[in-house]
Amino acid sequence: MKYYGGDILSDLKKTSIIFAILFVISFFIGSFLYIDRTLRPTITVLAETKALELANKSINKSVAEVVKGQINYKDLMNVQLDSDGKITMIQANTVMMNEMASNVALEIQDELKKVKSTTSYIPIGTALGSPILAKYGPQLRVSIEPIGTVSVDFKTKFESSGINQTRHIIYIEAKTKVRVVIPLTTSTQEVNAQIPVCETIIVGDVPQSYVNIPETGVQSIIPNLDNTTNK
Repeated sequence: MKYYGGDILSDLKKTSIIFAILFVISFFIGSFLYIDRTLRPTITVLAETKALELANKSINKSVAEVVKGQINYKDLMNVQLDSDGKITMIQANTVMMNEMASNVALEIQDELKKVKSTTSYIPIGTALGSPILAKYGPQLRVSIEPIGTVSVDFKTKFESSGINQTRHIIYIEAKTKVRVVIPLTTSTQEVNAQIPVCETIIVGDVPQSYVNIPETGVQSIIPNLDNTTNK
């Protein structure tokens, strides 16, 4: 049986090519499994943080757009005094609050629609935790999708502000949920933002009883965003 040198070399080349291909495939599979097992938790946290940042910016922008710095404390609260000039009751202007809450919720919905079309990227190097490699490596695409509803409530808070002085703060609390989308995985995060609207300093004693802002009635619920955005 005869063997020729050319045939042997040809077989060796074919074998080498097969081994090289198998090595490359194994390398990529191993790298993928390593990234998936080691870096995915870190990447997910980074993506969720980025998504919450985008959502909070949208909410703050929406509130600023509606309020525009033109809302005064007296617009939202009616302070009643007795004959001695002491505060006896603080009554909320629920009609105006309802209108503002509805406008803010609608504005948030519109802003979240814009954010949905905005894409952010996280370098793989950032997930490694190395300051040197933080800006390098493949870019992972991060996007968010608004889901569920947007709820907007008014809240109040009293804080001590010196001797015989109390700061009464009125703020808007907005809640919604977003879906964080990164390659091969998704997660859902609840966004809860509190934005001060106006405040005043009460000199003297705070009244023992005041008309609280109702938990129901000063609320704005927007229809499911999944249905709205698909139209």
